[in-house]
Amino acid sequence: MTIPEPKQTLDLRTTKCPLNFVKTKLALEKLTIGDILEVWILTESQSSINIPQSIAQEGHEIVHTEAGADSLQRLFIRKTV
Repeated sequence: MTIPEPKQTLDLRTTKCPLNFVKTKLALEKLTIGDILEVWILTESQSSINIPQSIAQEGHEIVHTEAGADSLQRLFIRKTV
């Protein structure tokens, strides 16, 4: 699978809940429908569960996830609404 090209990248590895979701939501609001937002979170954190669930509830789509080094998880979110 080809990793989508993000319009913006948001590093939330040091941001705690619920502020990380708020920052994600605000970043998505600035994008155009169809744009991709790349979000960096920690794999072992509660964010790895909460952000994907909250994004889906908001109506957006996670099109790709990727685990990286140093417990980094990358979420690629398509703005759909």
